[in-house]
Amino acid sequence: MSNGVPGRHRRKPTIRRRWRRMLGWTALLLDHLKPVRVTLLVLAAAIIAAIAVDQAAELFVIALWTDPSGARYVALLLTSALAGLAMWHGARNAYRLRYPRWPALQDPRAAALRDWLPRILGASVPLLVCLGYVLALVKLPMGPCGPSDQCVQRNWRAFGLLAESLLLIVFFITRRYMWRAMSRYMPAISLPTRFPSDARRVWRVRELGRWPVALYIVAVTLNLLATVLIGLRPEALDGIGPLAILLISAAFLCYSGGLLCMIGDRRGLPLLTIMLLVSASLHWLHLNDNHRVRQYPSMSTHEYAVLQPADNRPAFDAYLDAWMADRCAMRDPCPIVLVSAEGGGIRGAAWTALVLSRLTAAVEGGAQQGDRPLLARYLFAGSGVSGGSLGLATYVSMLSQPAAADPSGLETRAQAMLSHDFLAPTLANAFFVDFTQRWLPGAWFNDRSRALTRAWEAAAHKQGMDAFAQPFAALYQHADEAPAAMLPALFLNSTTVAEGRRFIQHPFQPIATPQRQPWTAGFDGSLWLDPRVPLSEVVLNSARFTYVSPAGTLEVHSANPPVPDRLQLVDGGYFEDSGATTLLEIMRLVRARAASRGQRVRFIILHISNDPQMVDFVDQHDPQHPLPFYSVMCPQQPGAVKDGISGEAVAPLNALLGTRSARGEYARVQLLHALRSDTTDPANGDMLWHFRLCPGNYPIPMGWTISTPVFAELDRQLQRYPLKAMGATLKTQLTPAK
Repeated sequence: MSNGVPGRHRRKPTIRRRWRRMLGWTALLLDHLKPVRVTLLVLAAAIIAAIAVDQAAELFVIALWTDPSGARYVALLLTSALAGLAMWHGARNAYRLRYPRWPALQDPRAAALRDWLPRILGASVPLLVCLGYVLALVKLPMGPCGPSDQCVQRNWRAFGLLAESLLLIVFFITRRYMWRAMSRYMPAISLPTRFPSDARRVWRVRELGRWPVALYIVAVTLNLLATVLIGLRPEALDGIGPLAILLISAAFLCYSGGLLCMIGDRRGLPLLTIMLLVSASLHWLHLNDNHRVRQYPSMSTHEYAVLQPADNRPAFDAYLDAWMADRCAMRDPCPIVLVSAEGGGIRGAAWTALVLSRLTAAVEGGAQQGDRPLLARYLFAGSGVSGGSLGLATYVSMLSQPAAADPSGLETRAQAMLSHDFLAPTLANAFFVDFTQRWLPGAWFNDRSRALTRAWEAAAHKQGMDAFAQPFAALYQHADEAPAAMLPALFLNSTTVAEGRRFIQHPFQPIATPQRQPWTAGFDGSLWLDPRVPLSEVVLNSARFTYVSPAGTLEVHSANPPVPDRLQLVDGGYFEDSGATTLLEIMRLVRARAASRGQRVRFIILHISNDPQMVDFVDQHDPQHPLPFYSVMCPQQPGAVKDGISGEAVAPLNALLGTRSARGEYARVQLLHALRSDTTDPANGDMLWHFRLCPGNYPIPMGWTISTPVFAELDRQLQRYPLKAMGATLKTQLTPAK
């Protein structure tokens, strides 16, 4: 009897035993996860990136959908298998080692776990690639397949990854039986154990056996050689695709990192924790900063700049006077074309270059003057951000070549350059060279941003455009240092980290003076940049987007350094992504200078955006002051409206990110309101054309790699514009009266 409740004392021990058994199994599982923690961390990071990072999702879409290359798909399969085999073999070896701190790893109850966990880890790699692809398709704005049947055509690629995962499992299970069968005909082959858990447990890594030790030596040697090779030639692994680069990096990281863990765990030394503390300390103390802004072509990102030479760049006013003297004589008002190109990675670059190249060709037809196409002749300046800066630089670099006299070839050359895979060498440097630099005191290697600029320079050189590797200002001055007003002036926007201000880069002497401050909440980049700074570095400073391109440390070494003499630069889109703010300020400078010359001007604004979700700002024009404008309407896309309510933890971060887009919208509207109409003669008023992207039939990536089918989608979208009529209009307005 126990208070009249029979069986009370019999149930308590049973419940306690169940809890103890559950806790025991949980502790046993946790102990078994510790030897393979590097692999688990890599897989966890991959899963989080596939779910939460849009740029990572684009890699899966490119590799399995938009990329037509069968060779790169084979490379994806091979690197997936390599990463899977590395994870499996590393985990298998980790369980063969004896760890004094974890006696549970010899518990016979967990033998099946030690047998199967390495197999599951190895087979999960191609499975996760396939899962990332499926998740990426779900994120597409037009749904998994959209209006076309492209998904159906690419399903076989996903099935190939599923088949590879299954084959890896079959290999892991049956390889011992195959090995034993081979030993019957080849006596020199030693008989393996039937199960991994039956393998002999050892105390040292060198006791694992001849072949495992040899594989570790080969892996570490290849890792070091790959780091050196990529440091010298970042494009060494180019051509196999960025996702394959990530898989190769994961294979080396899991295999070599697992070896370090085995050595440290065997001796009770937390090597990974020590390495993280060393890396964090070097970072906080700025002892291994290899992210310096290159001030001249021969400078490396791990070097300090030498003393700047005398500033021989042309003056902006002298360039503007020369430009107007050549174009505006006997013209009242004088037409001036300005371009603002928004950011968006390779998407913004390709769309900007395609629009300008196609429009340049549409304006021609007997109206060409000298060796410059008519539109390029009257294009005074362009303001770019991030990918838009790359597109503008590509266009201007093409105009600087003799082949620019034939505008029909501009689009082909731009597509040939921008279709290069710029992301693969950048990732290769990030996961080999930059990763190694993080543990070393002192700066020794070029960083991943230099890999990106080298890729730009190499791709441009193949198209005969060497301007990317040469000083930016050289495009705008003659040999006698007189201003050369043949090319449109580039104003490329970056953002400073500490101040949060725009950093306006241009090829002239400082425009901002104590008497004239044209930039609102902005720094004049020429006060900090060396006159020899290469064009590729100027574009990079505008396109230092989150982590793919690190923040650049700009240190001034001149006789009269500005204050502050050190800045840190990130992507121009952190301040605002449209480039319209700087373009508006350029308009004010031009109007003021033209007024001092007694010259009337009219602006023709070409605004190039590439966000399919943006609201078209030309709808907000004042109907009481009509001016010519044009933009296409995007079709309505079905789908649920995104909830604008955030939790208290992420609401501040979402607000900071949201204000970036809002500042861009504000800048576009202010640019629109600054345009002037002419009620007596509308043809003499300002004009704005907005070239925008809409949600289409094909996903258009925003990273630094693009495939040929994406250009087909860009071409399809540009065909919505009446380019022949628009070209005829511009030709009429730009051609001087005889």
